[in-house]
Amino acid sequence: MNDVSENVDHEILSDRIIHAIKAYRDASGCTIHEAMDFVEERRAELHRHRPSI
Repeated sequence: MNDVSENVDHEILSDRIIHAIKAYRDASGCTIHEAMDFVEERRAELHRHRPSI
């Protein structure tokens, strides 16, 4: 799942949120709502660690 998280992070950092949701959903098999929640939480985490984003 590490490759997935790197791909999702890349999409988030590129401000391609829909692509991040799709990448996470395809890899995990979760619902769209779960993927949206995951990406939203991950985006917030990335912004905490990289405030210049």
